[in-house]
Amino acid sequence: MTVLDVYLEAVAQPIGQLSSDPEGEMSFAYHSENSLHAISASLPVRKEPYGDVAARGFFSNLLFENEMRDQAMQRHGLSERDIVGLLYHLGADCPGAISCVPEGARPGKRPGVLKKDYAPLDGSPVVPADLHTAAGPLAVAGELVRLMTSLRDNRRLPPDTDDPSPLAGVQGKIALTRLADGRLALPVSGSGAPTTHILKVPRAGQMGAVQREHQATRVMAAIQSHPVAQTCILGEGDLQGLLVARFDRRVDGGKVYRIHQEDFCQALGLGDLLKYERNGVPPRIFTAEAVGRLLDQTRVPGQARIAFFEITLANMLLGNSDNHAKNHALLYTGTRPELAPAYDIDPVLLDDVNHEMAFRVGTARMADDVTEADFDLFLKAIGARGFGRPLAKRVAEIVTAALAATADLARPSRKRLTDVICQQAHHLSENVGLDIAVPEFDAVPVNRP
Repeated sequence: MTVLDVYLEAVAQPIGQLSSDPEGEMSFAYHSENSLHAISASLPVRKEPYGDVAARGFFSNLLFENEMRDQAMQRHGLSERDIVGLLYHLGADCPGAISCVPEGARPGKRPGVLKKDYAPLDGSPVVPADLHTAAGPLAVAGELVRLMTSLRDNRRLPPDTDDPSPLAGVQGKIALTRLADGRLALPVSGSGAPTTHILKVPRAGQMGAVQREHQATRVMAAIQSHPVAQTCILGEGDLQGLLVARFDRRVDGGKVYRIHQEDFCQALGLGDLLKYERNGVPPRIFTAEAVGRLLDQTRVPGQARIAFFEITLANMLLGNSDNHAKNHALLYTGTRPELAPAYDIDPVLLDDVNHEMAFRVGTARMADDVTEADFDLFLKAIGARGFGRPLAKRVAEIVTAALAATADLARPSRKRLTDVICQQAHHLSENVGLDIAVPEFDAVPVNRP
C-alpha cells in the first residue's frame, strides 16, 4: 500500500492523505482539522474517504504527460494507471498549490524569497510588472537564448540545465520568475519556490504562433470584461517565445506565494481525456450544464455566469474552438472560488485541426451555426436567465469591439486573424440578427465533423 501526504502551500500540516491498495484502487481522505477549504469542487470536505473514481478524476490531472512521467514509469516499473505511484516520485511540484509527498516527508512547496531562492538568467530583458505595457518584443541574449533555442529545436531544456519546475504539454515551455528588478530567473533546485511566469517557445518554422496567440489574447482582453492572462513576446525572427504571467501567484513583501487553482477537468472529476464534450458520456461529460454547476459554487455566481458567456462569445469570434475543460479554471482566493482569468487564447481556426467547439452552445457544435435560440439554451444551461434584449445588446457590443480591434493588430499575422474575426462576426450577425456591417474578408476554411 502506498500512502502520500497531500499539502497545500498555505497550510503547514497535510490536509489529507492519498493512498492506493495492492490492487491499485485509490482513495483520498481529508484531515478535517487541517482543511481550510476543499482542494477541489469535485472533492468537498467530508469525513468519509473518497473512492477510486472521485480520487482518480482529480489526482490524475496533476500528472504531466511529458518526458519526466515516461522516465518515472520506466525507471520504477510503474504503469500509467498507477497514479499514486507516479505522484510518489513526481508529486512534490504538482500544478497549483498542491504537493503530494511520501507519508511523513516535508511538503514539496513553500513560498519563495526573491532575494535568495532564484538564480537570475544571463541575457534576460527587463520585464515590466504589467506585461500589457510592453510596447513590442523584448530582446533576449546569453543564457536565455541558449534555453529558448533548445526548447525550439529539442522541445526540452539543454541536458546540463536543471528544471526545478517542469510544465505540462507537448510545447516547449519553461517556468520562470520575475525578480524585483524585472529580470527573469529560475528557482534554485530544491528550494520549493514558485515561479511567476511561463515561457512558451514553438518549433522552428512556427514562430508566427507566438504573435498570433499574443494578439488574440490582447483582443480577448479588449472586448470583454473578465480578466485575461497577461502576455508579451520575447525575442524576434526565428527565435521567439510567449511570456505569460501566472494568475495563480501573489508577490508580496519580497516573497512569491502560490494561489490554489484547479482546471475544470479537476473541478468536475473528469480525466484529461474527457476535456472535450464529444469524448464524454453522461454523467461524466464536459457540458454547459456541468459548467453551470461549477459556476454555482463561485463567490459571485451571477457575475461568473456572465463572464463565462462573454469569454465563450469572444473565443467564438477569435476562432478558438479549443477552449476545453483544461483551458478554464477556478481560483481559490477565499473559501469559495472565483472564475480564473481567461487563458490559452489561440485562434485554431487557422490550423488544420478539428474546428468543432469544445462544448455545445445550445444545440450548435460549430461556432458558425450558433443562433439566438442556441444562446438562450446555453445561458439557461449555465444558470443564467436566458438571452434577452440586454444580452443581445451586449453581444452586439462585443462583436463590434472585436471588429474594431483588428485595426490595432500588428503584421504579419494581422491579415489572417482579421479574416477569422470578420468571418465569425459575419455568421453571428446573420444568425442572431445583429445587423452589424462586417468588412470584406477572405474565407477561412472550416473543418466540420
